[in-house]
Amino acid sequence: MTPSASASAAPQTRASVGAQPAPATEVELFSLAGLDGHLREVNAAFAHLLDFRHEDIDGRSLLELVHPDDVPHIVEGLAALEAGAQEVVLENRFMVRGGSAVHLQWVARPIPNSDLWWAAGRDVTKFHEAVAQTMDLRARLDLAIGGAAACLWELDVRTRQFTWESEAVEVLGLAGRDLPRTIDDLASLAHLGDRVGLSAALETLGRSAGTTEVGFRTGDDPAMRYFSIRGKVITHDRRGNARRAVGILIDVTAERAMEEQMLRMVMTDALTGIPNRRAFDQALRNEVRRCTRSAVPVSVLMVDVDSFKQFNDTYGHLVGDDALCAVGRALQGQVVRAGDMLARFGGEEFSVVLPGVDRQGAVAVADRLVEAVGKTRVRQAADWQLTVSIGTATWNPGDAPLRPVDLMTRADRALYVAKAAGKNQSASDAEVEPVC
Repeated sequence: MTPSASASAAPQTRASVGAQPAPATEVELFSLAGLDGHLREVNAAFAHLLDFRHEDIDGRSLLELVHPDDVPHIVEGLAALEAGAQEVVLENRFMVRGGSAVHLQWVARPIPNSDLWWAAGRDVTKFHEAVAQTMDLRARLDLAIGGAAACLWELDVRTRQFTWESEAVEVLGLAGRDLPRTIDDLASLAHLGDRVGLSAALETLGRSAGTTEVGFRTGDDPAMRYFSIRGKVITHDRRGNARRAVGILIDVTAERAMEEQMLRMVMTDALTGIPNRRAFDQALRNEVRRCTRSAVPVSVLMVDVDSFKQFNDTYGHLVGDDALCAVGRALQGQVVRAGDMLARFGGEEFSVVLPGVDRQGAVAVADRLVEAVGKTRVRQAADWQLTVSIGTATWNPGDAPLRPVDLMTRADRALYVAKAAGKNQSASDAEVEPVC
């Protein structure tokens, strides 16, 4: 993968191509990797393209799979992501088992609040030479945006009048309607919450020496679409006043959906479908900061399924998985306020963050969770009553400043108090003996 000019000026490399699977015609290759260069997950299309079994490619170093001559470009791309680049466009040769190579084009982006990044791309082996030989404006545009719908525009800065490419009708979804002729016309197409920002960005275009870029939405859920508009002034009059600007409008709806899908994959527990430990840690940090600033309490709950090892030993791990899913559903049915979060903390442990809830409220929620799980049954283990023990901890305004990890430690100690008292109940951090 060769970083784009925004991340690196490394030259692109030509592919030496042998027999290989048919190239993808759409962006369909996905991967999830860490800044250490090791792949965490790839989709089946990526594994098939390189003639690997899916299980043989997960966990391998990216550097093992690329052409040796392209390794420095991969390293540059990883360094750019680690340094904070929000997007790196990549191209390189991947080695197919058997010795041939395929040339892939990727866009890689970091996943917020993690040491992971995701990439999506396509096989451009068949037309790589054609792209290299036809470097006119439209070919560059197609290379930059892949399969995204896009159109070019021109703006008379003085009159605020647009001239659009014919493709704009399709890109903006304006069948049977006139194209927007002015900045105000374009803003009127945007979602109400984006109109001011879109107008302001385009109004300042004439005063900017660089490229102006702004995103906006059109329509409403579930048919909402996302766009990015980028432009730059290219002509000034004798007095230096902006006269003419050109730019591009890109439909980034598919990219946005892909990004949200990858974020959900990273932040969701694969078994239960609820948020995972990574998502919980992030939410807890945010809520502790927000509640401290706003001087409102915040509580956390640590929930542990009682005697779960014995359950697994009795019924097997597959039934144990069903039990964890059933417990997750029971807990989720009680954690219903906007802003509250239930997550699978790990193993048979769950956790809950309750912003704005004091100690008494946290205990009341915990008792409801104990009761809800006590009514839960698993079909394959109908004679086993599932129960949970819960520890709660609360920070109140006026208390000493508290780190999220300290709050979790207090909830964990309270959980052990509940376990020692006979399980199937809750205990708060007020019942925990202070640690000297």
